[in-house]
Amino acid sequence: MWLLLMVILVAAAITAFVLMAPTFGAKPDSDSLKRMNASANYRDGKFVNIEETQVDTRSAGESMEIASYLFPAKDKNPDSPLPSVRFDKDGFKNGDFVWFGHSTLLFRSNDINILIDPVFNRASPVPIGGKPFDMKVAPKSEVLPPIDVVLISHDHYDHLDHRAISDIANTAKLFLVPLGNRAHLLRWGVPAENINELDWYESYKVGDNLFTLTPSRHFSGRGPTNRFSTLWGSWVVKSSELSVFLSGDSGYSGEFKRIGERFGPFDIAFIENGAYDRQWAQIHMMPEQSVQAAIDLNTRLFFPVHWGKFDLAKHRWTDPIERAVKEAKSRDLPLVAPLVGQIFRLDAPPFSAWWDVQQ
Repeated sequence: MWLLLMVILVAAAITAFVLMAPTFGAKPDSDSLKRMNASANYRDGKFVNIEETQVDTRSAGESMEIASYLFPAKDKNPDSPLPSVRFDKDGFKNGDFVWFGHSTLLFRSNDINILIDPVFNRASPVPIGGKPFDMKVAPKSEVLPPIDVVLISHDHYDHLDHRAISDIANTAKLFLVPLGNRAHLLRWGVPAENINELDWYESYKVGDNLFTLTPSRHFSGRGPTNRFSTLWGSWVVKSSELSVFLSGDSGYSGEFKRIGERFGPFDIAFIENGAYDRQWAQIHMMPEQSVQAAIDLNTRLFFPVHWGKFDLAKHRWTDPIERAVKEAKSRDLPLVAPLVGQIFRLDAPPFSAWWDVQQ
C-alpha cells in the first residue's frame, strides 16, 4: 500500500506540474481553432507534413540508445568554454546579422530589428538536460536591442523558450507564429494584439519587410500527448535590401526547391545542421542534405545553424559543422561561420573555424 501511495503521489505531482508550469504553454483558444480547422494542413485534429513523414525511423526492435546521452563519450561535448564575443547592440545597424547559438538569430533590415527563435535558457522544460554549452560570453536576452518582429518556427523547447519570451513579452512589438502557437505566447504575457498566426505560404508585411511562413518537414508539441497540435515551418523575409531564408527544423524535402523557385534567389539561408540521427532521419537533415537544401533554395551564402549550443543528439558537437564545411567546399557553396555574438554583414561574410580550437 505504501508503494502504491507513493506512485499515486508522484503521478499527481507530475500531472500538477505539467498543468501548472508555464513552460508547457497552453492549448489554442476558439479563435485559433477556427483558423486551424480551416487550414488545408490540418486534418483529423492534427497538422500534417506535405510529404509523408515518420518521426521515428528506427528499425523494428531498435533501441533509442539512451546510454549515449547519459554517458557521453569524452569528445562528445566541449571540454572548455566556447569562444564567443559580447554582442554590441549600440553598434548594430541596418544590414547587420548576429548569431546567438543554435537557431537564435537577430538581424536588422530597413530599420526593423528581427529576432528568430529566441532561446537563451535551457532547451528543456525541467532542469535536467538541455543545458547550453559553456561560453566565454553567454548570450542573454538582456543584451537585445528593442525588437520589432519576433519570428517563431515551431514550439519545441530548443526554438521556443518561455523565459526568453516572457523577458520580451511587453517590449517586442510583433510576434509572427505558425497556427496554434498564439496560445503559448498569451500564457507567457504577450498581448493578444501583438500576435499574428500564419498558415503556410501566408504573409505579413511590416514596413518594407515581407514575412512569409513557408513549409518545413517536422512536427510540434511541448508534451508527450500533443504532437502535431500546432503548426511548424520555415520563414522567408524579403525587403528591398535583403532576401533571407530561415529553415526552422526540417528533414530534407522537395519543398526547398519549390521555395527557391518561388522566392529565390536568397542572399543568405540559415539552415538547420545538427541534432540529426538515422533514427529520426525524416525530421532533421544530415549535413550533406543541409548543403543540398541550400543549393535547392538558390542562396548565395549558406549559414549552418542548429548546432554549437546544446547536446541534443548522439553525434559529437563538432560533427555538424565539420561535415557541412567539407560538403559545402566540395559543392563550391560559400559557408558563413562567425563566433557567437559577432556582428557580421553579407558583403564581408566571416569564416572563423573557432571549433578547431576546442579539439
